[in-house]
Amino acid sequence: MDQLRLAVLLPHLGVYGGIRRFFELGRVWSTRGHDVALAVPPEAKGAEPWLPVPGRILDFEALRRERWHAVITPDPKLFQEYRAEGSLRVFYAVLEKAPGAEGAWRDADLVLANSTGMVRHLAKRGVRAIAAVGGVNGDLFHVPATDSRAARAREGGPVRALVYGRLSRKRKGSWTAARAVAMAARRARSRVELILFDAPPPGEPPPEALSLPIPNRWVLRPSQAELSALYGDSDLFVSAERRAGWCNTAAEAMACGAAVVCTESGTEDFAFHGETALVSRFPWAWSLARYVETLLRDPQLRTRIAARGRDRIASFPWERTADTIEAAIRERLRT
Repeated sequence: MDQLRLAVLLPHLGVYGGIRRFFELGRVWSTRGHDVALAVPPEAKGAEPWLPVPGRILDFEALRRERWHAVITPDPKLFQEYRAEGSLRVFYAVLEKAPGAEGAWRDADLVLANSTGMVRHLAKRGVRAIAAVGGVNGDLFHVPATDSRAARAREGGPVRALVYGRLSRKRKGSWTAARAVAMAARRARSRVELILFDAPPPGEPPPEALSLPIPNRWVLRPSQAELSALYGDSDLFVSAERRAGWCNTAAEAMACGAAVVCTESGTEDFAFHGETALVSRFPWAWSLARYVETLLRDPQLRTRIAARGRDRIASFPWERTADTIEAAIRERLRT
């Protein structure tokens, strides 16, 4: 059984880190010669995917007409609704407390978890999960060949702090992170420019500059190359996520050489406090601000943290995640 036939059930093909995971894994598996299909509801099939899609895009009915070694999904509702005869039913746990997730954990032939924290969360509930932690596309997200950060610091330019600006989803902590940057800049008396990025749904009015005592601006709907350049021009990346499985944005920023200040949510596999990042136990602005202030006052520490973080995240290519999942599926098929 050299070639695997792998189907992934997704609710849509939109701009979300959890969706990106399957584009990246599908890319790796397709390159290896496996048959990969992404299946979406009929209403989503005609939508333009936000990244190049590997393999085929099918609707659920078309998927049922074929046979698969494994059907994988991170969506509890789709997991319960879709059953493919003769296929392993694989649930990929990516978010704590997702509605309906417990039923999927209990009913799956194989459970994957996208972080060490998620493995622990499931183990406490009596569920054995394989640690299929997230990754970073190093071909895209890396330190730029011409790194402007050191030159900007020598010339006395502002420190650039970057925040993922999904204000509509409170668990992302975007407003908390932005306030933490502003608090720290005031306390350290540092010149700081805050940049927020997001890809809001089409038709949604563009956000205005935030009411903060520091300059701030938005970058909306950046391409992947533009996002990489944005990370690569930032001195700091600040994340205040709650209940994340794997924090794509913190990992990508780390790969591009930004010093990361974050919560433990979604980052514990690569963010080690005082080594590869500064990690707050609490997702509160005042707590994160202390660590942002530390890095504003100590540029040399900021440089060391960034360098160690870059080295650490380099050990998480998506190929590693694909290896783990492929091995787990093959092992389960043999039993």
